Amino acid sequence: MAPLLSWSVTADRTANVRRTMQAVFAPGARRGLDGVTVQGTYVQLDVGIDYLDGSEELIPQGRFRLDEEDAALPVGGISVKGYGREKAVIDDKFLIPRTERNSSALDLIEALLLESVPTATVLRRSTRDAVVSVTTWERERWEAIDGTDASLARSVGVEVWADGTGQFVISRVPTLSDPPVWTVDTGDGGALITAAASTSTAGLYNIVVAIGDASNGSTPIGPVIVQDADPTSPTRVSGPMGRRPRHYSSPLLRTAAQADTAARSLLSNSLGLSAGLSFSALPNPALEPGDVVRVVPDDRPAELHIIDKLTLSSTGAMQCETRSTRADDGT
Repeated sequence: MAPLLSWSVTADRTANVRRTMQAVFAPGARRGLDGVTVQGTYVQLDVGIDYLDGSEELIPQGRFRLDEEDAALPVGGISVKGYGREKAVIDDKFLIPRTERNSSALDLIEALLLESVPTATVLRRSTRDAVVSVTTWERERWEAIDGTDASLARSVGVEVWADGTGQFVISRVPTLSDPPVWTVDTGDGGALITAAASTSTAGLYNIVVAIGDASNGSTPIGPVIVQDADPTSPTRVSGPMGRRPRHYSSPLLRTAAQADTAARSLLSNSLGLSAGLSFSALPNPALEPGDVVRVVPDDRPAELHIIDKLTLSSTGAMQCETRSTRADDGT
């Protein structure tokens, strides 16, 4: 294929398809089945880093299936849009309702992924697992895997996504207790360019009530209640924001311990939505949504933030959207 004239990649852990790419191939790029086409072409995009010692590193940003193509004929470039490998799984709906029983949740997630993308690999970064009770999913394969209350991932407190190489990853839900992987600050040697803080209560809950739905004939579980009881948290249930419950019901919850794990993962995904920070910085292609970064703006104390969304491009600074619940102590 011809070189890329421009590209951008957005990685968003709140989306079903974590990675999307938009790019423009230079004039002269082949079209059709042996070149750029929406009929099954995949593009692997890697971004290089040049280090001060003269060494170089290529960091994978995604394996993208091209689903949109717009060519400026006869000699113009080719604009394309590509999606991460989750899209292939989403498109592969069940032909008939799918019923599963007595399987490991992680084993079943892996099996459902590989049925759609047999050439992929699945990396397990979490050992959270449980036996799947008798459960039927009508049509949507991805909803069985992740993204809904009836999903396998949500029932064991994990998330499923495709990484920069196209392999699927099963990982636990990130929290602010995870160690920061990068410090973003201003001044000499700093990477921070601009930052904008925002505050919103949209989507915030500080209590999760988890119940094992007995509609499949299993013994009802719960309710199991977890809540933000941290006395230093601005979203604590005893604080000025009051109680904001979220009810979660799933036929996959078989034990109180499993319901507790699932509820705590859901709570981790909500806490911090009231304190967001959007910033632009020098590009760091090694970052991944879910990473914790330490941000040090000029006029504010250092804060720990979880990256929810980031965008890299060939033309400018990296854009990040994050959330946090507390200020760091500055150490």
